[in-house]
Amino acid sequence: MKVFIGEWYEAQDAFNQWAKGKALQRDIIIQTSSQYILTGAGYKHFLTVIVIHPEDEQWDKTEKTLTAPIHDVPIPHIKIEEIKVTP
Repeated sequence: MKVFIGEWYEAQDAFNQWAKGKALQRDIIIQTSSQYILTGAGYKHFLTVIVIHPEDEQWDKTEKTLTAPIHDVPIPHIKIEEIKVTP
């Protein structure tokens, strides 16, 4: 079973990333729940997506997506002012 919960766009993105390339057929049960929660700044929209799937490694993994590169050391052709060096 997989559970995705958070603000609606975060939970939706996490579910879509996990589901990419998987065949969601009859043996998969997907239950969604939407809640509006009152906070000091107003209402927030939270989403819960529960996926019940067979026990198989294919269903447990999430495909990696490309992200922006993190530079540990400066690259000679890039000016130090243009990048943020992280430890």
